[in-house]
Amino acid sequence: MKNVYAVKLGNLYYQGKDFNLTNSYGYKMTDNLNNAILSESFDDMKKRAEKIGGKVYKINLEEVK
Repeated sequence: MKNVYAVKLGNLYYQGKDFNLTNSYGYKMTDNLNNAILSESFDDMKKRAEKIGGKVYKINLEEVK
């Protein structure tokens, strides 16, 4: 299986951007890795992590039979 990467900030994982009524945005976070955004690109996730102050973590996926 391929490795993927996730951005983590404290105990939360990056889930996406959240837009509000003032046309600005914040970052949506989740405590469940299943709801987080995963990417095969380390560089893309590193850029996101730098924006929100988090760190990139490598996730090893295993196929369950």
